[in-house]
Amino acid sequence: MTQERFKMQRTTVFAWWVAGSVLMASSMAFAAEPVEKAKPKHTEKSTHHVKKDEKKQVKKAVVGAAAVGAAAATALPQAKTEDLYAGDGLGRWLPKAEKGDVFAQYVLGHMYCVGQGVPKDAAQGLSWYQKAADQGFAPGQLAIGTLYYNGEGVKQDYSLAAKWFRLAADTGYDRAQSNLASMYFSGSGMTQDYGQAMKWYRAAAVQGYAPAQYNLGLMYLEGNGMPKPDLVAAYGLLRPLVEQGNAAATVAMKDLSPKMTEAQITQGQNLAAKIREKNRLNAALDDYEKVASR
Repeated sequence: MTQERFKMQRTTVFAWWVAGSVLMASSMAFAAEPVEKAKPKHTEKSTHHVKKDEKKQVKKAVVGAAAVGAAAATALPQAKTEDLYAGDGLGRWLPKAEKGDVFAQYVLGHMYCVGQGVPKDAAQGLSWYQKAADQGFAPGQLAIGTLYYNGEGVKQDYSLAAKWFRLAADTGYDRAQSNLASMYFSGSGMTQDYGQAMKWYRAAAVQGYAPAQYNLGLMYLEGNGMPKPDLVAAYGLLRPLVEQGNAAATVAMKDLSPKMTEAQITQGQNLAAKIREKNRLNAALDDYEKVASR
């Protein structure tokens, strides 16, 4: 697999719903982890896509929702497995939303944006998302960012998309952190900054968000923002994803492993073992980089 193909096989999920982090309802689980298949040069697309401007205007997408920061935010509800739209969805959620229930406002925003149980109305959807976002609800902020990013119901505006992603990211919302990282990586709506991209991918990956960990692994693999590629770090990040059945990581590893020496593979395996441990990704990478820099 060529270097260019690696760049075009980055994870391309762009979700405004928080499957797993907020609730798990099949009708709203848009934050899975599909990976875009390699496309011809300069033409990577996904249902939700972001321009990737790495001197070649290759398109890439992002994943969205989580954060690191001290922004005031409404606490996310506990995970739910109920069907949010059972019965009369509008009758169920509208009274709560009108009373200021932030989650109900968010659900209504989604209903109107996709036409779930109500006529599709992007303006209404944005209005309800805005009410939730104004209360500091990170999924609502992420949703608005997604609408501006894709130009759905509003004029496409990457700068505004980045603004809303950052608000959600600053609350610790992993998918928003990953989206923000991807925008820094591509230079969409902001100056391209690999350092910031790595920072935000890492913040999301630390929370267990696989697409961010995959993209972080690719940055090490490609040497983005660093003097040269770091195959050991890339191996350490990608190997645990392979073991979880991540298709994109599996493809990347098949190309990566033959390029490594036995000593590097052993280092990579040791790093992967540490990264697998809960809440150890940051410490594992820090420890590895200290040794590698000597």
